[in-house]
Amino acid sequence: MSNSDTRRKAGVIKQVPLRCLRLDALNPRLPESHRNGSQTDLAVVLEMGFDAYAVAQSIADNGFFAAEPLVAVPNEFEEGTWVVVEGNRRLTALLGIAFEGIRSEFAEPNRWNEVAERAGMDPEILIPIVEHATRDDTHVEVARAHVVGKLAWRPYMQARFIAARVAEGRTISEVADLIGITKSKAADLYRDQTVVAQAQRLGLETSEIEKAFSLLTVAMGNTKLRDHVGVPLGSRLEPNQDPIPYDKVEELRELISWIFGDEDNEPKITDSRQTSQLGNVVANEVGLSALRSGASLDEAKQRVSASGMDPRERLLNRLTASRNSLSAASDDLTTYASDSQVLALLADVEAHVESLRSMVIEVTSEDAGV
Repeated sequence: MSNSDTRRKAGVIKQVPLRCLRLDALNPRLPESHRNGSQTDLAVVLEMGFDAYAVAQSIADNGFFAAEPLVAVPNEFEEGTWVVVEGNRRLTALLGIAFEGIRSEFAEPNRWNEVAERAGMDPEILIPIVEHATRDDTHVEVARAHVVGKLAWRPYMQARFIAARVAEGRTISEVADLIGITKSKAADLYRDQTVVAQAQRLGLETSEIEKAFSLLTVAMGNTKLRDHVGVPLGSRLEPNQDPIPYDKVEELRELISWIFGDEDNEPKITDSRQTSQLGNVVANEVGLSALRSGASLDEAKQRVSASGMDPRERLLNRLTASRNSLSAASDDLTTYASDSQVLALLADVEAHVESLRSMVIEVTSEDAGV
């Protein structure tokens, strides 16, 4: 390899004024809806969502470490400036410290004013960067820092990074080699990101998925849930192919609701450990019907169990569940003892109990020949 090739891959270390550095609108940390925002808008999102203030405090206390240069490329839209491809959280902290107009837009500008005064930086301060000729040249450095390194992105950001490389024409295998993970993991992350992208195009609410993307990755690893929405294995999904068949859109909608909730319903599961339980219920006709009728996961599991039980065992389970629910209800009853809906439900419970007692009396009387 020639010296020029080595320099191109490793980048060139420079020091440039802070005023010449720009936040990256294509940063995977940023939501799609903010991609066209101003530098101040981008800084506000990064400060709010990724705790840039903690970085600013460290800079004020210890200075900016020259051993951790930002990774940047020349800005093709603004001569004499650089877009920071890696280090946007640190750059946000620096911008908040040095630019009053930016920190004034943050949620708590007063604390930023205090840290800015301690840091004593101005827009002319020289910041170390590693300059690469193109964004492509930065991919290995960025990926190894955030996909497999100590500064790992959340799974959704990793998946978006992989999807962006595939969109550029790379194969899954090439992307896996690029970032140092297995081909199967890269394929699954790519598939899961395409599920989110397709859901967004269908107009489904995906903000909760982006926050808890790992729940989706666990769900898509469950064969029964995957079959429910018709999603293939990651290794079998072709680039730019929609993972959800047209006739499974409604199933996708309900699965998102069961895992993440929606405007009208709480999620059916509370953590990833319940995903396999959800899969077992969804794969059962009785359980699926129960979920669709509004039953909780526990209720749906009970109906699945009851559907294959001996009638006596089913009766005992139902009575036990009812007793336990009534016992648990006493925890909150004193607080809502005058609530009309609570009183109406108690009346219903009493009526059901009396009906059951009457049934028992009637049956036992017949058995006794009375």
